[in-house]
Amino acid sequence: MKSIMKVGAGIAMVGTLVLPLLAGAQPVLGQPITGYSSIITWITTAGNWFFGILVALAVIFILYAAFLYLTSGGDEEKVKKAKSYLVYAIIAVAIGLLARGIVYLVATTFFRQTIVQ
Repeated sequence: MKSIMKVGAGIAMVGTLVLPLLAGAQPVLGQPITGYSSIITWITTAGNWFFGILVALAVIFILYAAFLYLTSGGDEEKVKKAKSYLVYAIIAVAIGLLARGIVYLVATTFFRQTIVQ
């Protein structure tokens, strides 16, 4: 079970790192990628991908925690495991919200631009 979770975490990490790069790899026709606006666009895109992936993983973990809790049959060890998965899901959502907030903070503080989403 732990090896499956490690493989899943590895795939999620690689996807988190690679997919935003692939999505931002093609410039808009007729517009060169230069200046701060392209950096803000790339950071915003990466932040949005990160948030989406983390929310999807959090929903999966919440459903899995609910399944573990419902099938625990009163076993304290299984209940404890379900609660830990629920805590991990809440932490994932918090990290996702922080990622979006940090992108907005960097854009408005350092580049004096507002992000329209």
